Amino acid sequence: MPNQLPSPGEVFLDHTAFFVPAMEEAADALERCGFRLSPFTIQTNREGDETVPSGTGNRCAMLRNGYLEVLAVTSDTPLSAQLKERIADHPGLHLAAFTTADAAAEHRRLAEAGFPTLPLVDMRRPVGDDFARFTIARIAHGTMPEGRAQFLTHHTEPLVWLPDMLDHPNGAEALSALWIAADDPAEPVARYARFTGRPAIPKGPMTTIDLDRGRIVIMTPAFLAQTYGITPVGKPPCLVAAAIRVGSLAAVKQCLDSGGIPSRFAHRSLVADLPATLGDALVFHT
Repeated sequence: MPNQLPSPGEVFLDHTAFFVPAMEEAADALERCGFRLSPFTIQTNREGDETVPSGTGNRCAMLRNGYLEVLAVTSDTPLSAQLKERIADHPGLHLAAFTTADAAAEHRRLAEAGFPTLPLVDMRRPVGDDFARFTIARIAHGTMPEGRAQFLTHHTEPLVWLPDMLDHPNGAEALSALWIAADDPAEPVARYARFTGRPAIPKGPMTTIDLDRGRIVIMTPAFLAQTYGITPVGKPPCLVAAAIRVGSLAAVKQCLDSGGIPSRFAHRSLVADLPATLGDALVFHT
């Protein structure tokens, strides 16, 4: 199994999440894109000696590097209220999650960088007779207009990346990038560089923030529309797409066509416009 965990000092793009109003319809849309999804699980937090519901549940497409998550409300909690708020804007991508060997250290760094941090979270979700466990460093709701941004440390890698869940009909291998649309790219560029602790690199009409694995790519809506045919569903700045590395674009195209998902080739990539029940776009590349 590939190593998903960064070494001390490294930062990986770990996952992104679609916030959706109805799990069944959203999961069906992602499966029609050629992904194999994990079973639905209810997420919980550990508070002292008690396990309390987070108010959310998920299904995931686990990749050999990173993963895609579909997140829905299961009960009324402060965290699920945030999901409802984002879904009311539009179902789609509302999470940028980065993994680190030491979430507590990143939590301290974020505070020193001026971000309003929240207490560290001990999150769990059941896997068979055990629990996958994560320590999550979050910042105050509303700090990032694109949605939720967080660091996490995995404590149970074998329970998260189960070997029989890593192969997908579309040949997906890795979450390689998150794309952000911004009318004024300089603002989110500076903010995400400060959040990740990594420099921004201008590359013509786009700017990238390269991590030790994966990257953030920030572009104007005009460039996205002209080059990839992507129109942001949300109000910029917003997440607009997740980039997925695959073995073959032809295999992806076959899955998308079979699933009735509209797609087009653009700039050496295959862009899939996702149904409104899931939202935003996926950009497949080799």
